[in-house]
Amino acid sequence: MQSVTDFLSFIQSRITLATLIYICIIVLVIILLVILSNHLRRRKANARFEELEKDVNAVRNNSLDYKFNKAKAFAKVNADIMERVNELTPKYNVCIEGMDECDTLCEKAHDALEGHHTKRAMRRMDELETSLKDARERIRIVTKALDNILQKETEVRDFANALKERYQNVRQVYTTNRNSFYKATTYFDSRFQEIENDFSNFEEWMYACEFNKAKDEGNKIAASIDSLSSEIALCPDLYERTKSIIPAAMMEINQNATELSQSDINLGYLEINKNLNEAASQLKEAEHRIDVGNLKEAQMMISQIGDGVLKLQDAISQEKAAYDEIHGGLEQNLITVSEIQVELNDIKKMYSNIRDRFGLEDWTHRFALADEQMGNVQEASTLLQREIKADQTPLIEVVRYYREFVADINEFKTQIDEMKSKLISASSDESRAQKQLIKLQLILNEVRLNAATRHLPSISSQFEKDIQQAEDLISRVQIVLSHSPLDVPTLNADLQDAIDFVYKLYNNANNLIGVAVMVENAIVFGNRFRSAHPSMNTDLTRAELCFQNGEYTRALKIAIQAIENLHPGTYEKLIAKKDPAVMNQV
Repeated sequence: MQSVTDFLSFIQSRITLATLIYICIIVLVIILLVILSNHLRRRKANARFEELEKDVNAVRNNSLDYKFNKAKAFAKVNADIMERVNELTPKYNVCIEGMDECDTLCEKAHDALEGHHTKRAMRRMDELETSLKDARERIRIVTKALDNILQKETEVRDFANALKERYQNVRQVYTTNRNSFYKATTYFDSRFQEIENDFSNFEEWMYACEFNKAKDEGNKIAASIDSLSSEIALCPDLYERTKSIIPAAMMEINQNATELSQSDINLGYLEINKNLNEAASQLKEAEHRIDVGNLKEAQMMISQIGDGVLKLQDAISQEKAAYDEIHGGLEQNLITVSEIQVELNDIKKMYSNIRDRFGLEDWTHRFALADEQMGNVQEASTLLQREIKADQTPLIEVVRYYREFVADINEFKTQIDEMKSKLISASSDESRAQKQLIKLQLILNEVRLNAATRHLPSISSQFEKDIQQAEDLISRVQIVLSHSPLDVPTLNADLQDAIDFVYKLYNNANNLIGVAVMVENAIVFGNRFRSAHPSMNTDLTRAELCFQNGEYTRALKIAIQAIENLHPGTYEKLIAKKDPAVMNQV
């Protein structure tokens, strides 16, 4: 104590008070810096420790133990796995030791931090980081090896999860549409319970690490789900067919049968009531099989019932169609038979009348065949009417004979029409020639009349010769017509010559008369200007002389030229309108 006092006295004697204060402040600052530095190092150490502690917990909280224990359990029932598990055991133990070492270092680092031994704690954390890195690598290697061992278990588990998901989907569909399954719900509920029991068995095999047996159980479940899914999809359709579609079709058949019976269509041979009653009984049996889950047999029965109902429906439709076909055309076909008989008689009369006239071939054999065919058609008509009236044979069979009957009628009518056409064709040349002769004579008379009524001052001798030649040509045609048998080629040739000549004469005569009329009109028009125009008087005098001499065309040219000289354009108007009154408009 005395020494301390002496030291302080020495300091006071040597150092001023201000200097002493500065020294104290510096010392305090240094102390504060040291404290702050230690605090920061502790905070950094604590933060590092927290991160490492998380890493240690992450390493500790892995699935290594779980997988190793499962692998050991798996190895007990799978001898081929035992050797691989035994090889991994030392590595597994090393991993466990590494994790224990990490725990120990973590505790030591924690204790050092609690004791404020920051440097010691940092050294422990360095060691911990190295140990964690080694532990992680070892755990990764061992875990990968265990995953390879447990791969089959994983595959089976994934397979089971997929089955469970599919099972839930199927059950959801069933639950949503439960009302569509009627009494079959008891069967389907039991099927779902069976599958759930199979899932329980699957889990037991998985727990016992009997993965092969578990996989077999899974395959069994998959088959059951497939079968159940198909049945769930099929069942509502089968119920709809048994409760709705087929009964509605049967009711429609019954109604149609009643309506057709009222229309006097005999459907007795179809035994409709008997067949419908049998179908109704079979439907009940099929529905019962659906109720108890025997869907395949029910489906076969329903298909057979449906086919039978459709056949019955088709038979009724065909019978009605046959009835409509027969009664819709029978009356007309019977009329056609009568018409054919009349036409055949007419053809015989026509043949006898024109045979010698046109030198036709002998049709005796043809008429004999036609009479025989006519008899067959009439006999078939009688038998068909008798069969329809008796109403003992189904119309679906009668209609075949009816169609053959119609085909025979049409074929026979075609033959009759061909015979008639040949006769008409043979006599048509004579008829045509007679009509043409009448027409030619009328035309020739018209030519004579026009020439006479126009009082033409002069007609050439050639005109009279042409009239006589036309009459000669007409006489030649009349002579050919008077001969028997008729020479048709000569008739056609002479007739054509007469037609050509008479029509040519008619056109020439009309042209001549037209020109003469135009000359008269032109001269009448020009007379209005003769007194005032000497040239017009001279030209018209020339035109009149030509007209009196029968030179009508020359007279027309002279008269028109004279008029054109005085009034240009009048001639063009006359020709364009073909009306002589045009000249009166000038």
